[in-house]
Amino acid sequence: MLIEPVHKENLPRRETSYIFIFTVLFAYIGVVITTIFFHPLWRDEIYTWSVASASSSLPDLALRKVYDGHPDLWYVLVFMVRQWSDNPVSMQLLHAAIAILTVFLVLKYAPFARIQKVLLVFGYFYLFEYAIISRNYAPGLLMITILLTLNRDRGKHILWKALVLFLLCQTNVFGVIFTIAYVLTRVFEFAFSRDYRLNLMKQKAILAFGILLVLAGIVYSIHTIIPPPSGYYSGITHFSLSQLTLPELIRSIGTVWRAWVPLPLFQLHFWNTNIIGSDVVLAILSLALMVTAGMLFLKRPVVFVFYLTGLTGIIAFILMYYYGYLRHHGQLYILLTTSLWMGANYKEKNIRFKPALIEKYNRWISRNAGNLFLVILIVQLHAGLFAVGVQFFVPFSAARETAHYIRKNNLDRFCMAGDQDVALQSVSGYLNSEVFYFSRNGFGTYLVYDKARSAPDETRILKMADSLSQAQGDTLLLIMNYKIGDTATFHLKPIRAFENSIVTDEIYYLYLMNRRNDTIPWIR
Repeated sequence: MLIEPVHKENLPRRETSYIFIFTVLFAYIGVVITTIFFHPLWRDEIYTWSVASASSSLPDLALRKVYDGHPDLWYVLVFMVRQWSDNPVSMQLLHAAIAILTVFLVLKYAPFARIQKVLLVFGYFYLFEYAIISRNYAPGLLMITILLTLNRDRGKHILWKALVLFLLCQTNVFGVIFTIAYVLTRVFEFAFSRDYRLNLMKQKAILAFGILLVLAGIVYSIHTIIPPPSGYYSGITHFSLSQLTLPELIRSIGTVWRAWVPLPLFQLHFWNTNIIGSDVVLAILSLALMVTAGMLFLKRPVVFVFYLTGLTGIIAFILMYYYGYLRHHGQLYILLTTSLWMGANYKEKNIRFKPALIEKYNRWISRNAGNLFLVILIVQLHAGLFAVGVQFFVPFSAARETAHYIRKNNLDRFCMAGDQDVALQSVSGYLNSEVFYFSRNGFGTYLVYDKARSAPDETRILKMADSLSQAQGDTLLLIMNYKIGDTATFHLKPIRAFENSIVTDEIYYLYLMNRRNDTIPWIR
């Protein structure tokens, strides 16, 4: 047998100390629940809430989200929550519940030492990026974690695994990449493990149905991800060999270090930063990390195939489709932790490498793998605690504070308009009111990313605002995320500025446009 699994009696035991599990879990719950009340939603978070709020049914929801470039699962979950609550905090609590369930499974089933589990769940991605920030990545991480718990019994739970993979595909594009990597890994094991193959062949009907379910999940997900031709991003972010240049390759490879060692700049605008700014240095360090992990998995062929296909798929996506941000690059860290978890299910093959230097390097890595992983976990912990800590002193976005001020002073009685549109939709979402988007020359409760969207300059915007004010016959409240230079010509009165925000462009400046020079009530 070319692939030898670990016998069931030799598998890492499940965590049996519920004192340990619930002590860590309650600490995690306390940090996450407390932090989300200090965390204002930014545009990508509140966009889902706004679309769900505007949708009258699931088919209507599918039509409204068609330009977003994400599958349906997170939208459906938010839509369900929206049916009984009009407070966006309910979406944050739903997201927190998903993250908490993931952490419980990690604490109970992950084959790591207790200190590693604690550091893992309080690390940057498990604590902040995929827990505090409410996006569709937390459901994806939950599906991966469930799959790992089921994968302990490799030839069993075929339908459950297929269902989890189907749902994983509906979380985000990286869920599709993980699914494909997992399927290819299973094909590899089927080809080279006689016991695994014989076990599956005893369940042909179930296996066939499971394969069809997974393929359907992949196809449907890709269908929902690709925007229609009328989409704003259609033809802008697309697979292209023209992006396969040396500088772009170097930049894309560097995302491994960004994900595994996410040490941010210790400043107000820390998000998506790293203390190392050179793409070349990042690429060199990333190659060292990738090779080290690859050498660790090389004597476990099944795990190595999963790691290699997942790594290739994610970096290829980053290179040829969308470079993205740290939340996207973080999938490379999830790939690492997933591969380490999978590795506990397989014995190390008795393979010797030539030249001898490679064999010595492999042995050194095998002996020190726990310590190397511990270093990465400690870095993740520092980054996670720093990101959470900043939330208590500086708002992630100024949108919630701006919306509160508008409501408190009854400014939403005026016609509201603003720019830039991506920042405006955060305020619109909190107000749950229609605003006029200059970029689309129309009203909406959220920004529609179709080709009607444009980018008018400040002069054009002010002329449009003046025309809108005259057409409405009313004072106009301008919600801008930049200062307006010429306020006198267009009868603009600066009202308030909200400049304290971690997200650099979600700061706001409020102006009243009143050509009739009516007296505006005192504003606090």
